[in-house]
Amino acid sequence: VKPLLCLFISLLATFPITGYSVNSESYERDLLGALERLLAHDQGNAAAQLETLTQSYPNSRSGYLLYADLLAARGGLTPAISQAMGHLERDVVSELREQLSIRWHYWHTIRAARQDLWPAALLQLSGQQKFTLYMDIPAARLIVYEKDGGQLKEVDNFYASIGVAGFKKRREGDQKTPVGVYRITGFIPGRKLHERYGSGALPIDYPNELDQIYERTGDGIWLHGTEPGFINRAPRASDGCLSLANGDFLALHRIIGDTPSVPVVIDSAPEWIAPPELLRRREQLSRTITRWFKARLESDIPLLDRLYSRLPYSDELAHHSSRAQPSSGFTGLAGNLRLEDTQLLTYPGEEHLYVADLWLTHGPQTKLGIRQYWHRTTDNEWKIVKEFSIRPDG
Repeated sequence: VKPLLCLFISLLATFPITGYSVNSESYERDLLGALERLLAHDQGNAAAQLETLTQSYPNSRSGYLLYADLLAARGGLTPAISQAMGHLERDVVSELREQLSIRWHYWHTIRAARQDLWPAALLQLSGQQKFTLYMDIPAARLIVYEKDGGQLKEVDNFYASIGVAGFKKRREGDQKTPVGVYRITGFIPGRKLHERYGSGALPIDYPNELDQIYERTGDGIWLHGTEPGFINRAPRASDGCLSLANGDFLALHRIIGDTPSVPVVIDSAPEWIAPPELLRRREQLSRTITRWFKARLESDIPLLDRLYSRLPYSDELAHHSSRAQPSSGFTGLAGNLRLEDTQLLTYPGEEHLYVADLWLTHGPQTKLGIRQYWHRTTDNEWKIVKEFSIRPDG
């Protein structure tokens, strides 16, 4: 048995390099189905499923690993797998096992636990944007939401990898994925990219305004496909981007199309809450924004002075001392200025920080966009720590 085991071990490092896209939903179902048979000690059916899986998906390194495990178990050599991997690149096998574990945990534990719960970060989606992308880093899942009659609706979800060094990007070259609220800035087809990016890329606007205040460096953070020879990469495998299977990337692009400024919320510590709690938090911030808007219209200087905060609001911003300033978008406008639409998001990775995108109109021709970063203090007061003018389309 040992020579046969070593043959499958060598296959882990020498897969056929193909670049086709797979139906990731059926692939994941088949992969986890085979794993379920293995865990149930149903070796006969597991062997049949894994043989079919590796024939249907010749790039499935996880499939070959399970097959090697099965052969080892049949030969009474299960402990030999980790020992025989010593000659391979570090973490080749542990990364495959981690990917299998994360996928299994998502479908058998996390999904059920989150039934009827929603990400606390998505307080209110804009009517201007049909879709919002939410990256749950611990679950390695990129979830596509749409606004459906004022409610959140999950459209699809995809396994996704992050940076090889983890998350919370700080500087150029640190191989970490940023945590925060970003927007897609365009689409690059795969034919215009190096093959490592697979079927295409959707760049995002890292570093955003908050990153620039924090003096975070680097750029070129994308959502992109996977290089030839792989279906998916390990949970931590990129230089900081979000990497999807090629079939998943194409499916994602079909869903969102070329719509500009689709929000991408990348969250390292997701909080999932029931709709009543989501509504309570939304209304709390909405009431504060309504007070701010009324104060701006009425030039209520004392109230505005209380609402605009002086940095820093965190220790990391201690070297900043400038006061938040109102954007110039209101200059010369009065009368029938209306707040038409809002998007409210809890900012991941920050304590009690929220980002509000506001779209205003002044008559039929003039449209304004305002982005505000709100901080809720320990005294439960709301303060604007930064405000920018943005394009009316976000």
